[in-house]
Parts: sequence; structure tokens; C-alpha cells
Amino acid sequence: MNFKNRMIFTGLLGVLCASVLLAGCAQNETRDEAVEAVAEVEVLRGDGTGLIAGLGIVGASMFDFDSAELNEEGIASIEEYRQSIAPELTDAYMVVIVGHTDSSGDPKYNMWLSLERAKSVADYLITTGINENQVRVIGRGPKEPIASNDTREGRVLNRRVDVLVVAEVRALDTLIFPSVALFDRKSAELTEQGKALLEKNRQSAIDLLSRATFIEIVGHTDDKGDENDNMKLSMLRAASVRDYLISKGHDASKMVTTGKGETQPVAGNDTKEGRAQNRRVEILVLGRVQEE
Repeated sequence: MNFKNRMIFTGLLGVLCASVLLAGCAQNETRDEAVEAVAEVEVLRGDGTGLIAGLGIVGASMFDFDSAELNEEGIASIEEYRQSIAPELTDAYMVVIVGHTDSSGDPKYNMWLSLERAKSVADYLITTGINENQVRVIGRGPKEPIASNDTREGRVLNRRVDVLVVAEVRALDTLIFPSVALFDRKSAELTEQGKALLEKNRQSAIDLLSRATFIEIVGHTDDKGDENDNMKLSMLRAASVRDYLISKGHDASKMVTTGKGETQPVAGNDTKEGRAQNRRVEILVLGRVQEE
């Protein structure tokens, strides 16, 4: 069956979370009031105790040739692993599923196939009871080989699906920025000031971003205004930050965007200060996973 099951303790997990407070949704606040409500830029360090469980299953044991549908052997491989760490999977903060291929064939097709195979694994895990909201899926095609593509044996190893279970959020670093630094009120377009601030902090984290296995960009709002409008705005703002990172050369295939709207406040919405904290974008960066 040829699969590997490993448990990895990491110092900081190589994870950076940049929480960027967004301008915006409060209907009755002026820009000046919003500026007054936001604190100085704050840096929070994680305590470095997170746990990751990792599984790599060779694609040949999961899928028939040129197929993205899980076969019986693939289901058995996942089940053997899942049963051994079922509580960790169920209670995980995040489960990242990454599809890979070898370098043979058309690169665009390989990217598509790797994503579809990762989706198949995700769909199966969700049927076993894992919360759909915990699952993240990306396809990396041939971009992250673990062996040489010059041999048949190496190509077989490179055709795989990785399942990474991030059990805790305590290993996150958090950067909190003033909300008005990125967007004008009710807008999802980055201001020039916002681009400059993102660029400054992108440069300071460029090595981590380049080595990342996975990047998630999450938009949030306060609870003022229409709930559906807030959800849409949070999604558009997350997409704007993603597009900026891509424009600077960061790999789009590593990134997903999510809009949470007003559903995940970090402070009370009954004060200007609280609403300012809730209007934010979070950039979660999972560093390349290595055994120590």
C-alpha cells in the first residue's frame, strides 16, 4: 500500500498569521472615527507548541490511471490512517489536503488533476464526519516533487496526496494592522497606502511566504449593515489581498480565500474599538513541513 504516517512536533510550525484589520462596514462611522478606534500595529508571537499529523499516500494506490475517483485501495489507505488518529482529525483546527503529480504531461492538466484528486480525498473525509469548514484543498501539480522525475520509481512517489492536520492554533504568529490602512470604507479595492503597508510586511515575511506549503487569506467584518453584504465584502477583500500577493510573484496554487463576514468576531461589536478589531483580513501561512 506504500503510505507513510508521521507525527511531527514543530517549534513554530512555520506558521505566520497576518491579521489585517479592514476598513469598512460600520454604517455610522466616519474614516476619522475609525482611525481613532484602532490601536497601534501589534505583533503577537505564538508559543510554538503546535502538533501536526501528516500522511502521504502514493497516488497509484488511490486512483486508477488518469482518474480522480478514489478506488477501494485508496479508501482502505485513508481508513487505516484515519482510524489511528480519528480524534485529532475530528478536533483539528485545520485539515489541509494537497494533491501532487509528477512532471510528465501537460502542466495545466497536472494542476487540474492534482486538485481534483485532493478534492476526492476531502469529500471522503467529510463523509466520515470531519467538519467541512475545517478542510482546505489545493492542487500543486508537479511543483513539489519528493523524488526525481527522471525515474519511474521517482515519478510514482511524486504522484501523491498529502493530508496535513494542524491540531492547534497556539503556534500562530499574528500581525494586527490599522483597519484604514488597506481599504476605504465599504470598498474592496486596496488603497495605495494599503499596498504600501502590505508590501512592507510582505518583504519582512518573504522567505516564509516563498517556502509555504499553504496560504489562506480570510476576510472578516463587523456586524453593521446587511449580513449578506458583509459576507460578500469580506470575500472580496480577501481576494484583493490574494491578488496583490500573486502580483508580487507568490504562487497562486498555494492560496485559498475565504470570507467569514461577521461570523467570527474577536471583540464586541457594541463599541467603535471592537468593531474596528473585527474588520480584518487574516493571512494564514503554513510553512513547509519537515521532520526534525
